[in-house]
Amino acid sequence: MIKKLWSNLMVADVNKAIDFYMEVLGFQHVMSVPMGSEQVLFEYSPGLPLVYALIKHGEVEIMLQERKSLIENVPALGEVQDIRSSAVLYFEVDDVVALAVKLKQHCPVVRDLHDTFYGMKEIYVKDLNGYVLGFAQPQAR
Repeated sequence: MIKKLWSNLMVADVNKAIDFYMEVLGFQHVMSVPMGSEQVLFEYSPGLPLVYALIKHGEVEIMLQERKSLIENVPALGEVQDIRSSAVLYFEVDDVVALAVKLKQHCPVVRDLHDTFYGMKEIYVKDLNGYVLGFAQPQAR
């Protein structure tokens, strides 16, 4: 039985990715591993280069892993030329309009706020590694 799903994003710089997700989207650091170490840290030290991190916002958890480290764990990913994938991380949020204002200050907009036929108000942006992030709020019908 499947119990949980995490996204593990290949990133160029784990620290910069953590900073983006914490500052722009309000994620919290859960744990991380320093470069060249197998030590697990439960407090974030921005000046310490990291190879891996787990971040969380409510029930949403995302793993961030440096390219070389992730390829060592999953050698098949060595074929990946571009760290971005065709996957979209799609988040349901409470106030997509307010979040859109903040996102536009930090991210390139892929598709601006719009209403969908399936009852959602959405915006799509790219994070600092080029991953497409979708944010949606259910609309009253």
